[in-house]
Amino acid sequence: MIAGAGIAGLTTAWWLERAGWEVLLVERSPEFRTGGYMIDFFGPGLEVARRMGLLSALEGHRARISSVTAVDERGRRRSELGEGMYEALAGGMISLLRGDLAGVLRDAVRSPIRFGTTVEAVEPVAEAVRVLLTGGAVEEADLLVGADGVHSRVRELAFGPEERFARYLGYHVAAFSAHDAGLSRRIGERYQMLTTPNRMVGCYAVGEGGFASFFLHRNEKRQLPEDPVAELRDRFGDLGWVVPELLRALSGDVYLDLAAQVEMESWHRDRVVLVGDACGAVSLFAGHGASLAMTGAYVLAEELAAGGVDAAPARYQARMRPPVTRTQEFGRRFTEWMAPSTRWRIVARDWMFRLANLPFVRRRMLDSVLPPTGNVLDRPAVGVG
Repeated sequence: MIAGAGIAGLTTAWWLERAGWEVLLVERSPEFRTGGYMIDFFGPGLEVARRMGLLSALEGHRARISSVTAVDERGRRRSELGEGMYEALAGGMISLLRGDLAGVLRDAVRSPIRFGTTVEAVEPVAEAVRVLLTGGAVEEADLLVGADGVHSRVRELAFGPEERFARYLGYHVAAFSAHDAGLSRRIGERYQMLTTPNRMVGCYAVGEGGFASFFLHRNEKRQLPEDPVAELRDRFGDLGWVVPELLRALSGDVYLDLAAQVEMESWHRDRVVLVGDACGAVSLFAGHGASLAMTGAYVLAEELAAGGVDAAPARYQARMRPPVTRTQEFGRRFTEWMAPSTRWRIVARDWMFRLANLPFVRRRMLDSVLPPTGNVLDRPAVGVG
């Protein structure tokens, strides 16, 4: 059984199906979640997608983003990462909406998904785990995989409350998308962002006449507001550029969450194992979360095929913990570049963007942001695929 029909859960299901497992997915959301924010998908996760035969489908969702542009409150360009940065990663990166990546995975998975369902209780039994689901259904499985994100219900039941494992990074993050042909044309085929101390607003055109926006602000409160729309309008209402139009377009369908990482001593217990953000969230500051989720799913399935249910979780964790830990460390260092706390840091970041258009600087910059995953995929596949 896999709890969570997101990127980690769907990838795990795909590999286990092909290794001969009977898989059931349960998803707390009443329907499949689409949209989300834009991600740059590369690294080992892209290689996993290639091994799954999904690159062509992912290319169909590639966003036409030619540059990353920092603007001031009048929309004037302050600095820009030009096409050279994307060309340097040509064939090695696909920019797309997180929901589109999940959608491609969902279409490739054969196993049933029970929406509006989550885990209510977990009980280890002889060589299995008994799971009570919402609605009263009871299932028994050889293995329960918790792939249900930063706020994992499986982790809470099997390992303890969230506050023991979540490391809050001091920011709230929101994402919202809508259709406005005029605004979409103004934004154009580039990612534009406005940064003031401790705040950042980004937006980009999506599809035909659509746009997506991204809001980030420092907030010492760990508790999320009851009204995300009112919170965003209060926090960003004084800004110029296209921000007033973005705020007017906001509706109740706003994703809002804490920027946090998950740190755990052990990712497995009895016949329960965690994968993706549930055990090793790296945060949006680090990026690579989708890539590491798919990588972890692949490694877990590979180890299960190689050595059975009892030994596989420990070997999976041994392979995945080092790249996850290094990526988390990188994310904590990167907060001041993504959401600078002072104006001089914003100026320094803008200079970094300008210098990155020089080839020799660009290479150094790419080396600093590529996921430090080492040789996590090097182990030959045994009985998987």
